[in-house]
Amino acid sequence: MLELLKKAFDKFDGLIILAAIFLFIHFDYDNLSLLDKIYMASFAFWTVTKFIRLYIIYKNDKKG
Repeated sequence: MLELLKKAFDKFDGLIILAAIFLFIHFDYDNLSLLDKIYMASFAFWTVTKFIRLYIIYKNDKKG
């Protein structure tokens, strides 16, 4: 399982996650700007595509 995560994640993914944690902690959720909403949507899209990538790598490793 650890090998799967090493194949799917790199250093920039870690930076994206750290930036997301920092921004989500500091968002004013009662008064979100359009840029905040766009960032939240793009992070959600990145997360979904990362899970799809994990699934594809898992299936390919299982075959080979």
